[in-house]
Amino acid sequence: MNSKFSEKLANAVQNNQAFVLFRKPNEAAVYLYVQDYSQSNRFLMHSFDSKTKKIISDENPAFISSEEFQFDFQLNLNSAPEFLPKKQKEYEELIQKTIETIQNSSIQKIVISRIKQIENKEFSLFKSYKNLLGNHPGALVYLWQNPGQETWLGATPELLLSQNEDQIKTVSLAGTKLPEKTWTEKELDEQKIVTDFILTNLSGVLNLQLKGPETVPAGKFQHLKTYISAEIPKDFDLDNLLKKLHPTPAVCGLPKKEAFDFILENEGYDRGFYAGYLGIDSPRRTKEYFVNLRSAEFFQNQVRIYVGGGVTAESNPQKEWEETELKSGTVGNSLTQ
Repeated sequence: MNSKFSEKLANAVQNNQAFVLFRKPNEAAVYLYVQDYSQSNRFLMHSFDSKTKKIISDENPAFISSEEFQFDFQLNLNSAPEFLPKKQKEYEELIQKTIETIQNSSIQKIVISRIKQIENKEFSLFKSYKNLLGNHPGALVYLWQNPGQETWLGATPELLLSQNEDQIKTVSLAGTKLPEKTWTEKELDEQKIVTDFILTNLSGVLNLQLKGPETVPAGKFQHLKTYISAEIPKDFDLDNLLKKLHPTPAVCGLPKKEAFDFILENEGYDRGFYAGYLGIDSPRRTKEYFVNLRSAEFFQNQVRIYVGGGVTAESNPQKEWEETELKSGTVGNSLTQ
């Protein structure tokens, strides 16, 4: 066991300090940042509506292998604010309204989400995090604890944007099905919508390359994924590209403004950090941003699991509900006492 990591984590919990645990996709190391307000290594949470950004930075992060990660500390959680989640009938009615809006407008896609609220049966966040690490090796798996403010747990499969020196990468991830099902025109259209949106916004890059779409596993699901890479000149504005890409059609819709406005007017709740993005910045020219999907917010007596799906003119309200129920299992099935 890495004693530096263990002591650092124990001290953060005991002293009520903000910290974040994360493991990058297809890697073994679990990193720990404890807030020290330095400008070195930073992990950020950016909200869906871009109004809120929070950062935990650490000049001397610790890390441990995911196999060694065995902890069970008790965290101080907030009491849950009053909230009444949509029932199945209400959600399906909203999906139907969304379908009709798309059919009678120039909008191609709108992503509608909801909260699945369950009782917090004294779940261990650290044991649940360990389960997520094992269940989702290809995801960014994180646990964010900001005492007195928010506690989030998630395993997101979607890269928004990464930079390594003069190389940038992103993916178009859209379309969801169970392994035994076949892809339909709806999922293929969803994938094309997201890919076209990204390519439209990649102006000023060099040596643009695409690979896919491919079928990729994500827990119990499969997604369609297209890999996109390019080279950038030294004066390239990465922050500007990030603003153009977020929120992508995979979490918002297209056209972006019309879909975004519809979501704010009709979804009935504040997404907060769900469908926003998570960022990992290091002192070198290395930056990685992931869409905050498959995530949940934890309170003393409740867990709020955020789930959603892309709605097009061909969507079926009942199937959309069923898809969100299945997606809630990413976090829900990993919870343990």
